[in-house]
Amino acid sequence: MLTEKLKPLAVIVSYYPIINDLMSLVISLKNQGVDSIVVDNGSAGQEFPELAEICLLIRLEINLGIAAAQNIGIKKAEKKGAEYIIFFDQDSKIDQDYVGSLSKDFLSVRQYDPKIAIIGPVFTDSRYGFYYNVININRFGIRKKINPENYNAPFATSLIISSGSMIPVDAIHEIGYMNESLFIDYVDTEWCLRAASQGYTIYVGTSARMTHSIGDKIVKFLTLKIPVHSPFRRYYRVRNAFFLLRMKHVPKLMVVREFIFNLIHQTILILTQRNKKKEYILSFLRAIKDGVLNRRY
Repeated sequence: MLTEKLKPLAVIVSYYPIINDLMSLVISLKNQGVDSIVVDNGSAGQEFPELAEICLLIRLEINLGIAAAQNIGIKKAEKKGAEYIIFFDQDSKIDQDYVGSLSKDFLSVRQYDPKIAIIGPVFTDSRYGFYYNVININRFGIRKKINPENYNAPFATSLIISSGSMIPVDAIHEIGYMNESLFIDYVDTEWCLRAASQGYTIYVGTSARMTHSIGDKIVKFLTLKIPVHSPFRRYYRVRNAFFLLRMKHVPKLMVVREFIFNLIHQTILILTQRNKKKEYILSFLRAIKDGVLNRRY
């Protein structure tokens, strides 16, 4: 019987948030006994006086990227004595026992696997209602999709997204902080693969669930469902694949697949998002150039 209770600190990264959504998340966490650290990534012109009254608010002057903002939040949580950190996006929505459910799953796994590095929830799409598959990648880079609906207990995988996930601070000390050179895309992917390369394990808990939406909208093309990200975001998606290719702990076959699908996705976005066609083309070309030259901003 599990009697231990975890008390994580929440780290939430914001960027021009809808303040009511962010406030609702912080209040929900507070009601579950969890204090929040909100790291705002340079939302110029926005003031959050109400938010500063209910959490620790760190305002950055410019957008440093999600990895840097998460690291700032992690280090502040460490100074406050946190043993566990739970990450959220600014628009995350959780139920009233989310933290307890995720903690229960974490503790049940740790009884038989002390090398657990991170655990995340099951996700459903907030707009269309489908379950997001969990992606497992073997050491050769071959992907396998896992349908979380088929599981009623926590299960191991190789990749999860950071939103809603919980990490022991001790694991961060061993594995390292988030890779700030990636800025935004593949940050969680790279960290999970780095953890696995050091003998740690990644889990999905089935008790905690979250809704999530990827991109501003989805474009359907044949059997593909492509999230529509801004040209700014697509730049990092394409450029960072070149960065991953240079990392020893990232399977090369996985990166080759990312190159192929990035090209396909970018082409479809150029063809379908005609009002931003030029921006998508320019961001794609700049991403390739900077990726090849290993330019980091």
